[in-house]
Amino acid sequence: MMDVPAGDSGDALRNLILESELELSKSGITVIDQEEKIVYWNKRFLEIWGLEEKNVANKPREKAIETILDKLIDPKKFQDVLNHAYSNRDYHGIDIIEFKNGKLIERKTLALEKDGKYYGRIWYFTDITEQKQREKEMETYTSELQRMVSSRTQELIEAEKMAASGSLASEIAHDLRSPLQSIRNAAYMMKKDKDKFEVGLEIIEKSVVRSLEMLEAMRSSTRQAEPKLRRTDLNTIIQESVEEIPKPGNVTIQTELDSELEAWIDGSQIRRVFDNLLLNAVEAMPQGGIITITKHRDEKRFIIQISDTGVGIPEEVLPNLFERKFYTTKPHGLGLGLSYCKRTIESHGGSIMVDSILGKGSVFTIELPRIR
Repeated sequence: MMDVPAGDSGDALRNLILESELELSKSGITVIDQEEKIVYWNKRFLEIWGLEEKNVANKPREKAIETILDKLIDPKKFQDVLNHAYSNRDYHGIDIIEFKNGKLIERKTLALEKDGKYYGRIWYFTDITEQKQREKEMETYTSELQRMVSSRTQELIEAEKMAASGSLASEIAHDLRSPLQSIRNAAYMMKKDKDKFEVGLEIIEKSVVRSLEMLEAMRSSTRQAEPKLRRTDLNTIIQESVEEIPKPGNVTIQTELDSELEAWIDGSQIRRVFDNLLLNAVEAMPQGGIITITKHRDEKRFIIQISDTGVGIPEEVLPNLFERKFYTTKPHGLGLGLSYCKRTIESHGGSIMVDSILGKGSVFTIELPRIR
């Protein structure tokens, strides 16, 4: 709030503040009064339409728009919306104006009324050309990724050396859900907020790389690829998986990680393990809940635990949980990911275990060797 003086000086200050706000707007703004004459416009309005002040100052709207109609793909539609708005005072709406040069302008309008008296209409014009171009590029990018995934998956299914090709293809489809959902979420975020385009693009690029690494690792052989061990920041692997895993708003993820960062691991394979376990935990909580990730160490091992407050796992199925075609940590589905998790952790010289109470949740414990 601001203490504005009363009287003429207060009115002048209010008008100055309002005019400054309108001039700073990214939208072109104009006001057409009850007699359908243009009585206000900001600089951005003139820029969008390529007009000068002499073209609009106190001009009837019909006269003012004569100079812009030839720039539009559909001038009739443009005029129809204007006529409808001024013949229906209750009208307020949004539409898109297409220019012949490819520019796209979003148009909004509201009636100016107070105490039952009608003063005219205010119009907002926002250039959304760049936003729409980015959305189109993103759709092309996503479609190409889907094509690549479909093509690589088909190669896997058709490869003669895959005795269990159908099962393997199902495992790929399962594991690719996480990066593909991250891409979908990023595209949605970018459509809603064009200022987050760079953030969304970074998420998409990381997800594409992870998807292709998964496909390539399985394309060459049906056997588990040997891990390419190197010093890797294990905390970063965990945090990136937490940040990028798709989850609804009613699921919270908490982390408690110790300070020792480096582990002797294959970062891509271990990231896939965490993606699987987190995705399973999310899907085990259809009503929402809390996922907790802890990491600590003893003399020889890192000990990582991922716990959820989900539906839990029946005791009788726990002994077979890590078999390739058996998986029940969530209410529905085959869940092929845990067999991969077990093979990967064991190939790193570690182990994975599970404890679960039906109706209360599950805890997966991973042990990995420390660098000596």
